[in-house]
Amino acid sequence: MTAKLAETQLWQHNLVSLIRSGLFLRAEARECNGLFTVVGVYTDESTSAPLAKYSDPRRAADAVNIVNRLALVSPLVEAN
Repeated sequence: MTAKLAETQLWQHNLVSLIRSGLFLRAEARECNGLFTVVGVYTDESTSAPLAKYSDPRRAADAVNIVNRLALVSPLVEAN
């Protein structure tokens, strides 16, 4: 369970860094070596390294939807 929690925290940390960079456009699910990966797409249409990997395409699609919703939320107090 600890390894799973650590993986989730690392994924969230990488996601926050990507969104805060100001270059994040959207998230996409892609297939790579039989796994479904979640990648970030930058404004120049280049992609990030995989943020998460899933064997189930529905889980990857859910993660993409969540990431795209998080990216739409404007920064709060930290922006001041």
